[in-house]
Amino acid sequence: MTQPIKQRSNRWFRLTLSELLSLLYTAAIPIAVGIYTGVTNDQKTRAANERRQFELKQAEEMRQRQIYDKFIDDIYQLYKDDELNESAHPWAFPNARYRAAHRQWDVTRKRDIIQFLKEKELIERGCGNSDCEVKKLNDIIHQNALNFDHGHFKSETGNLNLLDLKCIIFDQASMIDAAFEHTDLNGASFIGSRLNGVKFDNSSLSCSLFNGTELDEADFKDSNL
Repeated sequence: MTQPIKQRSNRWFRLTLSELLSLLYTAAIPIAVGIYTGVTNDQKTRAANERRQFELKQAEEMRQRQIYDKFIDDIYQLYKDDELNESAHPWAFPNARYRAAHRQWDVTRKRDIIQFLKEKELIERGCGNSDCEVKKLNDIIHQNALNFDHGHFKSETGNLNLLDLKCIIFDQASMIDAAFEHTDLNGASFIGSRLNGVKFDNSSLSCSLFNGTELDEADFKDSNL
């Protein structure tokens, strides 16, 4: 009697263990599927967000380019209409278009447009041979009271050729945390401006004006004043 009972007990134990493993296997499948689905959905969501951010960045870049190009076209049209001549003083139309565009530009376009205005002699007009010589001509496009926060003005060739911003007028402008690197700012004017945290690195500032200018934590590393 003892042997048959023992055999039945072992068989019951083996069946129970087999059933238990089957139950665990059956339960594990939906859990694994759920984990896989969750991970897959998370990856898809992350990829969709990255794609959306990329598309938004591309759209913003296109918008910036369109605003910039439109301003260039407007300046050309104003030139043809004689609105940039001395007789058009105080040049209300070009300044209105400039300020409207400037409010929408990113820091890159705000920097690039300065070079365009200089090359077209719309700013830095009448800058004499001497850095301390008083300007005799008014700028056609005015930079005063504009926002240049975080702008980075830098020479493309380092100290080989300083970025030429001589006699530029940045009066009453906000230039918080802006940077001027290897820049010629001789005779520039920052009267009444906010230059907190600005960095002048290897730049020339001979005869520049800082009357009433905020200069908290400003850095003039290797620059002359």
